[in-house]
Amino acid sequence: MKSFLLVPKESIETQARPGVRGTAQGERVLVRSTALRFSGAQKAPDALTALGLRSATLPGMKPAISGQEPKRRGRGGKKSAPTRGADSSTVPMPGAAVTEQTGSEAGSYRYMPLIGATMAHFYSVDAENAARGELAEDFEFIPDVVPLSFPGPVSAGQTGPRNRGMSSLAQREWPDESGVPLAHAQGIRGAGVMLGILDTGVDADHPEHASKTIQFRYVSLFPNSPHNPARDVRGFDPDGHGTHVCGIAAGVHHGVAPEVDLYAASVIESETIRTSLGRVAAGMEWLLHQFSAPENASRPAVVNLSLGFPLQPPPGISEADYLLNQRALQTMLRRLLDSNVLPVVAAGNSGPNTVGYPAAFPEALAVGAVDFERTVATFSASGAVGRRVVPDVMGYGVNVYSSTERRCNNQAFYERMSGTSMAAPYVAGIAALYRCRAPDLTALDVRDLILANAIKLPRSANHRTGKGLAVFR
Repeated sequence: MKSFLLVPKESIETQARPGVRGTAQGERVLVRSTALRFSGAQKAPDALTALGLRSATLPGMKPAISGQEPKRRGRGGKKSAPTRGADSSTVPMPGAAVTEQTGSEAGSYRYMPLIGATMAHFYSVDAENAARGELAEDFEFIPDVVPLSFPGPVSAGQTGPRNRGMSSLAQREWPDESGVPLAHAQGIRGAGVMLGILDTGVDADHPEHASKTIQFRYVSLFPNSPHNPARDVRGFDPDGHGTHVCGIAAGVHHGVAPEVDLYAASVIESETIRTSLGRVAAGMEWLLHQFSAPENASRPAVVNLSLGFPLQPPPGISEADYLLNQRALQTMLRRLLDSNVLPVVAAGNSGPNTVGYPAAFPEALAVGAVDFERTVATFSASGAVGRRVVPDVMGYGVNVYSSTERRCNNQAFYERMSGTSMAAPYVAGIAALYRCRAPDLTALDVRDLILANAIKLPRSANHRTGKGLAVFR
């Protein structure tokens, strides 16, 4: 079984177009459009349906047991053989690898119109070849083989132990220079802004988050399977990383923008801290679907991504496939900007002279980490790709206090973590404050504001620090 993201070549090869730089006088924000930018994207699901692949755009019925359905006539009158694999009656053996449930169809697909892509699973080489014959002229077939992972919190041993506690601090720790206390004093707390988080999830019942309604989507290991559908459920987080990120950006007691409406998609497994291009695409499509609902179409939005590709192709992955995965992810970020959503991305924790993706894409607002004394963290990634310098801006990312998890007896934990994964949600919160104060600004206008108002940092011999420390002014 092979998985591919089908993206129109026109979309993946076109450079980002300039976004709308404001609105006519008297108007509010531009309405977020759900119209496809590339009309040819619809051709993929139509062709896959004709080839016998099953749509997973809506949750379907349980699959038929393999080999027990009457054989169907395929294209040209040929009989299509039943598919081998797990089915609805399969009981996995303890310790066995997780396998997607399949029926007797040729494969399955999920059409994602808001990012202009289709994710497809092919259960046989014949099905894949038939699809390539129909679509390869207009679509890139991007193999979903390069793992993404979040930069992971790094050891805070350079500045002290990772302080765990079961109680919240008396007050937020954001310094006055951050502008957060001033914004809150003025009543600017993120109200009206939508903040999307792609991470390990969020504990919706942690005291830091329990008082607000969090829209939550769990994206399954097989996001385009009709037999393992994504689910909208009460928010959970078996890892704690996503809860920590959400707490920094939007926590009620410690968040930079505590009144934002939070949309969290769980796309990263706690055991491997890895995800796939398909799961990120499904999570991003869900966010855009939420943001584009009629009641939300004119509201400002920000998305935080603490994940990325490895710096080099992993063993067994060709350079060509690696680059295709990169370009597909860049196309998704472009779709966010086209939809007036600002993507804020962690730069990574691999230190100076390292540039990862998606932070290196010009569509991203890439964030490095400093401590509360404005000293650049040794782990903060930086570098240059052509004329593109990473990071764009810095955020507090050393020993940052936020929510993590709850125990079985409902005791809630807070923890100090370090990493650009902590700096990025701080900056995402700053962006939300700007979008709260001036909702008619576009995503690119807000990006410009953050860069223009950043506090310049002393030049470092080893690190690049972009425009400096992001603050609210």
